Amino acid sequence: MRSRLLAAALLTTACAASPERADAGEGLGEDELRASRIETVAATPLPIVEVSGLGQRRVSGVTEYLAVGDASTTLVSFSVEPGDHVADVRTHDLSRLFGKRASQWEAVAGDGAGRVFVLAESTDTLSVIAPDLTRVTHRFRIAIPKKHELAAAWKAEANSRGEGLVLLSNGHVLVAKEKRPSAVVELGPKGSVAEGYRPELALGDRAFPLPEEGDGDLVPLAHWLLKDKDTRLLGDVSDLAVDAEGRLFLLSDQGRAVARVERTLDVGESKIDLKAVYSLPPRVAKPEGLTFADGRAFVATDGKDVRADALFALEPLDGERD
Repeated sequence: MRSRLLAAALLTTACAASPERADAGEGLGEDELRASRIETVAATPLPIVEVSGLGQRRVSGVTEYLAVGDASTTLVSFSVEPGDHVADVRTHDLSRLFGKRASQWEAVAGDGAGRVFVLAESTDTLSVIAPDLTRVTHRFRIAIPKKHELAAAWKAEANSRGEGLVLLSNGHVLVAKEKRPSAVVELGPKGSVAEGYRPELALGDRAFPLPEEGDGDLVPLAHWLLKDKDTRLLGDVSDLAVDAEGRLFLLSDQGRAVARVERTLDVGESKIDLKAVYSLPPRVAKPEGLTFADGRAFVATDGKDVRADALFALEPLDGERD
């Protein structure tokens, strides 16, 4: 009996001494995913209020990073230099294309041809802007059929729809439904067949395949819900991003965390399998945008003071190269 008590005490001591930075989920069961704490390594302000999305595009063979906010039709571009230094920060007033009212842009992405894609949450509109930012070349309406599983929730909350955007090489897009329920939705032209997500579908430096017509509908082809246990952990999904290895990540505003998805979203499945969750430090108060630069994750926060730090470079995520 004494030996069993001693063994239990030693096990308790070992667990208490285990490193906090252990890989999320290490030593835990499938239903016990735990967040690992990560810190920031650099921070800088952005000349835009209420940042709501981050993205990137290729211009003349160079990667340019993008930020948008939901309060105005201003696009911010910048570069990331060695040492996580943010440089060449520029603002682009797109009110001549979209008007001066609040944009309601909740996500931005770009492609290898230099085009910019902005997602307006309240109007369910995905607009494609020419590389020189002088005109809108395409407009797509997100059309959720009335009998679709997400239709009622999508209609009920105009502020909990498209919160993230990933462009795929097959002409489909992934968007995040923020909450109640939180989901990743694959959208494509009518008649398209769902392919889900796997790293080979990541757009990378390629041009996104666009139809000749300038307008059209994007309909849901498949969707995946957060599991209940992960909804309790994260609360919502505020952005999506793919790293250089084609792995899909979610950003949570309410949970103030970055989550890595298992390598695929299979069409035959209905739930999102998370591999790891990384908790953000308190200074990253309201994370709304996520992108990757040279293997580093960058998160942007929703704030009203353009003088305050809004773009944060994160230290390497545990297991980032596994």
